[in-house]
Amino acid sequence: MEEYFKELNEGLARAMETAKQARAKGIDPEPLVEIIPAEDVASRVEGIVGPKGIAKVIREMGADKPRELLAFDMVKEIIERRGEFGLADGEQAIDQAVRTGVGILTEGVLVAPTEGIAKIKVRKNPDGSDYLSVYFAGPIRSAGGTVAALSVVLADYARRQMNVADYRPTDSEVERYVEEIGLYDALAARLQYKPSDDDIRLIVRNCPVCIDGDPTEKFEVAVHKGLERIETDRIRGGIALVVAEGIAQKASKVLKYTKKVGLNWSWLE
Repeated sequence: MEEYFKELNEGLARAMETAKQARAKGIDPEPLVEIIPAEDVASRVEGIVGPKGIAKVIREMGADKPRELLAFDMVKEIIERRGEFGLADGEQAIDQAVRTGVGILTEGVLVAPTEGIAKIKVRKNPDGSDYLSVYFAGPIRSAGGTVAALSVVLADYARRQMNVADYRPTDSEVERYVEEIGLYDALAARLQYKPSDDDIRLIVRNCPVCIDGDPTEKFEVAVHKGLERIETDRIRGGIALVVAEGIAQKASKVLKYTKKVGLNWSWLE
């Protein structure tokens, strides 16, 4: 076994050297080989989402930990040490922390932390308090329902570390989710699991983070249009995947992890 892996590593080294010599000729658009070999999950996570230097921290803290709990530890580390990682403000720190956490959950091999999360913003509730909004896109599906749901929990954990208040939806916004998820299931792509309208209302009203998203479909909602805090009337596939196939379908798992990290998501019961 050791000889086999030694042969693989030596072969990879030869191939990389050949590729470097070929790129040095200047015929390709890039003069260097873009894909750098990663020795473990920590290296892959740093390579795909960063921040620079996080691989060492992951190795030090993650030797004996389940990756789910390690992800929460990294969120806390990045936010507490944001200056060391070159993160200028709270919004940037939360964005980086959540993406790194999702990178750990997906072991640095999926596009979920880079493409599945479009952006993360701190916005304002009608009463003037701030809240965290996570914009999900279609590629979050690649992560699976559990990671999609846990990405929201990671965002909740991060916003608490930064003292950002919770999301307070209006009645119209809640009904927009009900209409939108129903239309996505009927006209865009069948969901693996479609919660009842009342379950959708329960999730949206109680989730402390706003599950937002970029438009993914060409068609629009019919009733709940022109809402001030929802930036598009088109269907947002990411929110349907996260609410239905994530939080609703994986509620028992989500509840288990929220209890382990000290978050009160008892409404999931």
